[in-house]
Amino acid sequence: MLRRVLGPELTAARTPAGVATQVYRVQAARGVLYVRIAEEDHEDLSVDAALLEHLGGLGLRVPQVVHVEPFDQALGRSVLITGEIAGEPLAGCRDQRAARRVARAAGRELAVLNDVGVQGFGWVRRQPPAWPLRATSRTYAEFVTSYLPNPWPGPLGRLFTVAELERLWALVDGERRRDLAGATLAHGDFDTTHIFQVDGHYRGLIDFGEIRGTEPLFDLGHFHLWEHERTPVPLWDELLAGYGEVETLPAGHQELVGRSATLLGLRQLARWLRPPRNLRRDHPAVTGRVARLRQILDIPAIDASSRH
Repeated sequence: MLRRVLGPELTAARTPAGVATQVYRVQAARGVLYVRIAEEDHEDLSVDAALLEHLGGLGLRVPQVVHVEPFDQALGRSVLITGEIAGEPLAGCRDQRAARRVARAAGRELAVLNDVGVQGFGWVRRQPPAWPLRATSRTYAEFVTSYLPNPWPGPLGRLFTVAELERLWALVDGERRRDLAGATLAHGDFDTTHIFQVDGHYRGLIDFGEIRGTEPLFDLGHFHLWEHERTPVPLWDELLAGYGEVETLPAGHQELVGRSATLLGLRQLARWLRPPRNLRRDHPAVTGRVARLRQILDIPAIDASSRH
């Protein structure tokens, strides 16, 4: 399929990052390209192509669409070919001044991305028509409680104290009653591994495989949740400053971002504890996420023997 589209002279190798998503780095006559294979046979990556072209039209530095196959019969999947965003992830930048400059630029572009509308909440549906973007859940309440155990707290009850669970449920219950006019686009996996830079200059944003319709501050919440693990230099203030240059942050935005991060972390925990991952409660990913949620909520660390 690649030779038909790109010519006979090429090499391809799967990228090391990613497990479920198949992405290949291709060296072809026109340069370095990236090929993404849809995860499911019903997914049409024309949706992703339409989004990248829309974002590019807004002036954002995202991968350029080279070719999209709505469905390749031989592979049994949709295929998207994009250009390369040159550079290295911001996660590896040790120059504090340069890293902060890049984070500020990324914040400006994130604000533009987060202003794109989505019809519905949750994962974006990769089915025609490609535009406008449509998501799987009709209501915000459904999105807020997605993946959370019903009845509450389910397996989460083994990770937190009774008092903590009551506080967490109050947060969930309050958020699911929140009245939102509509959903906005979230990158869905916004962190320093997907912000690319060259010599301290922002070059673009990659990996749009987790796009979804959410509340406006979801991506900031995601960054806040993961920042302590994936950022060698504190970048939160600069990211927020860049964001604020484009989009006025709402009153109490720090609390709203913390709430978004907490809810995302809870949904992640619930997914990790259930099939197919079935992580043990003493798995480092689980214990690390519990500790981070306590940190965000400013809850002191509690000895395991005090849990109920």
